Amino acid sequence: MAYSNNILMMKMSQFILYPLIMLILLALPTLSTSSFNVLIGFGAKPNGLTDSTDAFLRAWEAACASTEVALIYVPKGRYLVRPMDFKGPCKSPYITFRIDGTLVAPEDYQVLGGAENWLNFQRVSGVSIVGGALDARGSAFLSITYSKDIKITGLLSLNSQMFHIVINHCENVEMRGVRIIAHGDSPNTDGIHVQLSKNVAIYNSAVGTGDDCVSIGPGTQNLWIERMACGPGHGISIGSLAKDIDEEGVQNVTVKQAVFTGTQNGIRIKSWAKPSKGFVEGVHFSNIVMRNVQNPIIIDQNYCPSHVNCPTHVMTGIKINDITYKNIKGTSATTIATKFDCSSGNPCSGIRLEDVNLTFQNKPAHSLCANAKGISFGTMSLFILYPLIMLILLALPTLSTSSFNVLMGFGAKPNGLTDSTDAFLRAWEAACASTEVALIYVPKGRYLVRPMDFKGPCKSPYITFRIDGTLVAPEDYQVLGDTENWLNFQRVSGVSISLSITYSKDIKITGLLSLNSQMFHIVINHCENVEMRGVRIIAHGDSPNTDGIHVQLSKNVAIYNSAVGTGDDCVSIGPGTQNLWIERMACGPGHGISIGSLAKDIDEEGVQNVTVKQAVFTGTQNGIRIKSWAKPSKGFVEGVHFSNIVMRNVQNPIIIDQNYCPSHVNCPTHVTGIKINDITYKNIKGTSATTIATKFDCSSRNPCSGIKLEDVNLTFQNKPAQSLCANAKGISFGTVLPDSCLLN
Repeated sequence: MAYSNNILMMKMSQFILYPLIMLILLALPTLSTSSFNVLIGFGAKPNGLTDSTDAFLRAWEAACASTEVALIYVPKGRYLVRPMDFKGPCKSPYITFRIDGTLVAPEDYQVLGGAENWLNFQRVSGVSIVGGALDARGSAFLSITYSKDIKITGLLSLNSQMFHIVINHCENVEMRGVRIIAHGDSPNTDGIHVQLSKNVAIYNSAVGTGDDCVSIGPGTQNLWIERMACGPGHGISIGSLAKDIDEEGVQNVTVKQAVFTGTQNGIRIKSWAKPSKGFVEGVHFSNIVMRNVQNPIIIDQNYCPSHVNCPTHVMTGIKINDITYKNIKGTSATTIATKFDCSSGNPCSGIRLEDVNLTFQNKPAHSLCANAKGISFGTMSLFILYPLIMLILLALPTLSTSSFNVLMGFGAKPNGLTDSTDAFLRAWEAACASTEVALIYVPKGRYLVRPMDFKGPCKSPYITFRIDGTLVAPEDYQVLGDTENWLNFQRVSGVSISLSITYSKDIKITGLLSLNSQMFHIVINHCENVEMRGVRIIAHGDSPNTDGIHVQLSKNVAIYNSAVGTGDDCVSIGPGTQNLWIERMACGPGHGISIGSLAKDIDEEGVQNVTVKQAVFTGTQNGIRIKSWAKPSKGFVEGVHFSNIVMRNVQNPIIIDQNYCPSHVNCPTHVTGIKINDITYKNIKGTSATTIATKFDCSSRNPCSGIKLEDVNLTFQNKPAQSLCANAKGISFGTVLPDSCLLN
């Protein structure tokens, strides 16, 4: 990360501890992360009654004026605030708004006056809004304009009277885990509105409002929406467009893995029947489920919701081209499930329908087309209606989604007392044997289950485990016997679950909460292409060997936006791990993120290409650790990158330990050890709970090499911490505190 060049030179006393030798060296200063607490530092009141607007604005001004990475922290509580403008550009390269409380708008609408938005971020860059709730109480909500490199994570937005979140004239915006709630009858309460922006991504979010879940306006480019739940509301809409003659077009929009429940529309393109230079091109809708949706698929080029004084320029209209609908399944609330009502003068073209199955009251639904050109592939289950001429065609057979409810269909008991193991296994067998896309549904409740093996390969191309309840293990440890894992998925492909997963590929785990495992909570073993998002793992900090996520002998594993607090490693990375990506993780309590322990076996596989970024460690025994036994092994660690990490009172923030022996009894003394090379630590900041913040204890026969330290700032009790090195070679860049003890 680039910082200001106007850095004053100053002397800092640092202790560098080598075995048998202590050297006192002069150190360069560093720009540490600055924290601005609206409660303690600026006088905000968390009672929901006292106006805290000034406190928030002063905290923003201080953070914006800082030349350091900045954190604005909003503790738990309710904060009453009037409309606020958070303006840039800022000197700080990166500002995080961490909200653990709730921001509340005034109940008196007149207090808002003529403000268009309640909270407005304008001309900012590198801003993240993390967590918290925003209760608009009927006012307009959050607007981000003329900004770039924005991230919004885990935000809850309630009861805006207009758009909840507006992205306008922005670039590189990412939203994850956003929840938006307004009454289904509240008018014009669009969830997320995007316009005149490019490179916007929305993941793992849920929107229920009185208008569009997502509305996509003119000038939108490269929009990606994945894993969204929509309902109530008007669906996901491109438009309305053609309001102006010189309007910009919409292009490269992807919506995938979305569920629409009881909405007015599903996936919609809408434009007025007016002349316009606008267009829609390169839109892809795929893997979408409709549940009782009035208009599941619709293009409406005669949009006029009031039906009063509607324009009638039927020979013009915007150009709509290259629109793909793939694997769209579910139920329509009306007989017309697919409607393409396009301009006669500018027909829709390049429409592609592939594997669409929409029914109405358990029968094939109908479709209506006007001036729409395209092709269809695969299985289509629709009757086709053309204006003036109705052609009733026999539908080809279709592979519909099969649902297996463990409660209703297989006899599981949600009381937490009755053994439901057989019900779950029979549901799995049925889903696995199905030749259709399958859903195993676990309703709310507590389900007592013994160890279970969910084995493949399966005939079903895709199985979703939807868990709205809680699975409970037996309290009697003897019931588990010698079973290694409580829940085990083996030799499966294309499974989304919500645990041991072995010899499997193309696995997704989203929004899972795992509580109080007796050993590893989640094990990924001999797997390929595994993605975890929004996983939460909780165990007591004193519970032994309760690693959160363990990965070994696997490649292409990614973990995003997760929180782990256990009695052992938050993530443990075993031999044979390749291409592991961990981003935005909160770790604590626990032993940190650890590669190892390694060198248990002579023929052990290596660990390579591991990235850990944007992580926070709180009160952990270790931060980022590589640990191996002092034994001969062909194993290795190579290509590891740790960056943008915050340590909060961590005992060993940075550590490589090639003499790992936790019991300190009968420890091996083979000084060979594995080869550790190409390890990067960049922008690591925070506090150590011990004097030694950086420790590289490597093998004398096989020294660590290629270690790179860049912009590291770790302190102990508000003073410079210390570092210890043995047999460690590398280089340092920028400001590094404690001073580097690496050998060149």
